[in-house]
Amino acid sequence: MAPDAGGESFMNLKQLESKLTNLTPNERSHRAHPERLSSRYDQIDKTIVDGQELYIFKFDSIMNQHNICLNQESRFTSIPKHIHSVIELNYVYRGKMTQLINGKEITLHQGDVCILDLNTAHEILPLSENDIVITIDMRKKYFTASFLSRLSTQGLVSRFLINALLESQNKQQHMIFYSHPDINIHFIVQQLLCEYYDSRICSDEVMDAYMIILFSQLLRMYQKQPVSTSSEDSDNEILLLILRYMESNYQTVTLHSVAELFGFHPNYLSAYIKKHTGVTFKELIITHRMLQAGFFLKNTNLSVAEIARKVGYENQGFFYKKFQNYYHMSPIDYRNSRKY
Repeated sequence: MAPDAGGESFMNLKQLESKLTNLTPNERSHRAHPERLSSRYDQIDKTIVDGQELYIFKFDSIMNQHNICLNQESRFTSIPKHIHSVIELNYVYRGKMTQLINGKEITLHQGDVCILDLNTAHEILPLSENDIVITIDMRKKYFTASFLSRLSTQGLVSRFLINALLESQNKQQHMIFYSHPDINIHFIVQQLLCEYYDSRICSDEVMDAYMIILFSQLLRMYQKQPVSTSSEDSDNEILLLILRYMESNYQTVTLHSVAELFGFHPNYLSAYIKKHTGVTFKELIITHRMLQAGFFLKNTNLSVAEIARKVGYENQGFFYKKFQNYYHMSPIDYRNSRKY
């Protein structure tokens, strides 16, 4: 361990690399007997889902003091089909991993991220010696209002991601982020591992901060590139394209213009958006316009009239009414309330 300014020792990146690379006694056993399933599965409960027998990973004892835990997946052995009572993030630190999610084979490479919702059936095929996969398991309650409020919700896509992934209930879905690889995410995971493996004063607070940064990076990635989503794959992909278009053109977009662009009847598109987001097309646009207006009021010196036009309202009185309904105060009061 490297000493800090106060004389204490803490894990550095060289020591982390050594810990992740060196084989554990269990891994040596798995390598010698790859066909043998770990005896720990004898103590794990099973359940039947859609006619399939699955293990239930509950994490109760591991996470009795914390809302998140980090783990390196064992190499040379498969992890049989299972579900878990937590949200799980898989990060391919090095090499690759192949898993079956709801029966679909998916291979991830270095830097890729997969997030699985509660009760999502999956299994992991054996990893080789050069494959290092890190999992971050998170209780649902970890995503408190305070945590979520620190993530960017300025965009329609960001808001959809947060709602779909973190506020859903038993949707058995997953999302994959192909980063190939993102050095920022790699650095964040390294820091999380060092804090987790070598816990010291304020480690929980430091890890919470890194988790905010990690999810913020994933949101950025989500905005910039295609992201694979699960279950209703084609539905989600189409919806994300629609939301991205609405977000980019929120000042002028209409239901009819989006319907025409994507080849839908306006009535069908309206019902489709309401079904998948829980709100109407009009409510989505108003919400996004109000969020942008609030951002401009807090971060620029633009006049209220200029901001109204900038977010798509030529009628300033109408803008005032919408703003009042959304924030329960006038634009001027909102701006003044944010001053220090």
